[in-house]
Amino acid sequence: MPISCTYLPCAISRALEIRKRLDPLHCREELNSLSDLLSSAVLKANSLEDSLTFLRLYARLHWDNISGFFGNDELERSHFDIWGKTELASDQRVLPEVDFLHVATQTYVQGGHSRLLWKLGDGLSAFGSQALIVTQPRKRNHIANFPGPVVRLSGNSSQRAGAIVAAAQNARSILLHNHPDDSAATFAARILRAQGKKVLFVNHADHVFTLGPGAGDVVLEICMTGWKTTRDRRHAHAQSFMGIPIVDDDQPRPVHEAPKDGPIVSVGGPGKFEPSDELSFPKFLMDLLPHVRNEVILVGPSHKEPWWSEVLEAFPGRVSLRGRVAPEEVAEIMRSASCYVDSFPLDGGTAYPQAAAAGLPGFAPNAFDASGVSPTEKLRFPTLDAMREALIAYLNEEAEYPFDLEAVRDQLWEDFSTSAVAQRVANAAEGNYCERLPYLVPLGMRDSDYNARRWDVLGRVHLPKRQWKGLSLRGRHQFWKAVREASLPSETRKTIAKRLLLQWV
Repeated sequence: MPISCTYLPCAISRALEIRKRLDPLHCREELNSLSDLLSSAVLKANSLEDSLTFLRLYARLHWDNISGFFGNDELERSHFDIWGKTELASDQRVLPEVDFLHVATQTYVQGGHSRLLWKLGDGLSAFGSQALIVTQPRKRNHIANFPGPVVRLSGNSSQRAGAIVAAAQNARSILLHNHPDDSAATFAARILRAQGKKVLFVNHADHVFTLGPGAGDVVLEICMTGWKTTRDRRHAHAQSFMGIPIVDDDQPRPVHEAPKDGPIVSVGGPGKFEPSDELSFPKFLMDLLPHVRNEVILVGPSHKEPWWSEVLEAFPGRVSLRGRVAPEEVAEIMRSASCYVDSFPLDGGTAYPQAAAAGLPGFAPNAFDASGVSPTEKLRFPTLDAMREALIAYLNEEAEYPFDLEAVRDQLWEDFSTSAVAQRVANAAEGNYCERLPYLVPLGMRDSDYNARRWDVLGRVHLPKRQWKGLSLRGRHQFWKAVREASLPSETRKTIAKRLLLQWV
């Protein structure tokens, strides 16, 4: 079975691919074998660079395979015990004294993770000075009008770790916004914490495996399921509720008056719409569109994803896949929309609350299986069928919107403004940790294995693709010897061999 998610147009080839999918037991056996190989390589590496690269590969493996495994603090601590006292040479200049130093792996124009960083930068300006380190900058990375100096690092993993430690010497508090596989940033954070720095881990990718929760003094949580997952399946010295900034402090509360025949809109990364056995957005549209006159605009998805082909053919001209769209254009689309439908099977942590804040009537499934991100979880239906029927009745003006949208917006402005979230972060930096908002707890009933069940059904083990470049020749040779002796499918061994041979700095 090809490791990458490849979809073949031919029906016969598609059937062959389905047959080659692993059953859940064999899928987990292969994942566990790869995990054991990489964790062993982390601890047996002959250099800091190789160990950080293997740790990144280990994290990427578990990040890409959402199997219900969320962290391995024991491995991170063992790695730190081996390499934590290594002298890290760096010519990076120390940053000026700042109250808050943000450390992020990459930043983007779009997406909730970068937006969280920019909004925290805005809000924390009222509480002190700030700086930003981007550990793995790319040409397409976007840096907003950040209120302080910005440092873009270069070099290999050990050089970046050294640069972070050097730059952070005058910082009072460090906020880790790292990608789940950023081994350099999380290793540096452990060094800084050992030096007495206050480290706050921003748990923005709380539904997947991540490095770093145990590297911080406290984990800043954004939803109720993330809180439960950290408590039960990660290691954290403490937890504090942060939340996601949804509305700006000077943002007027708009009145949405779009006609009922405006487009149905949804926003999210392409993977958020990949169908599962239980929830399929394309099938939902197939069942919905015969009963309403509206067009559908999906921001994020594109024609590259094969699961849209049937609905596009069945309803030509009525479903528009826009791909990546500038934020200003998204706002314009929202203003014309009749309503907003949250992405599924993977819901939108930021997009759905933002739509509610804009005054858009929202429709989403999973009322009893939501993650508890914001009061917008109240705008959910218990089943997909119930949601579809309510949406049809609303758009055909046969029924009113069934939820109290204005009450939800009241709570968004009260608890999820930029200043409210920044206040909770500033409190945590002073050691005053915030409990969960009481009304959110019953709204976050999703268990930690929600996505793992979907991974079991898909039956694919994804191998890290582009993280092999930092390995030395010796490290590659030793790892390949271990791979040859391991119980792995021949196709997996071939893929690893190809990446070890071809991916170099």
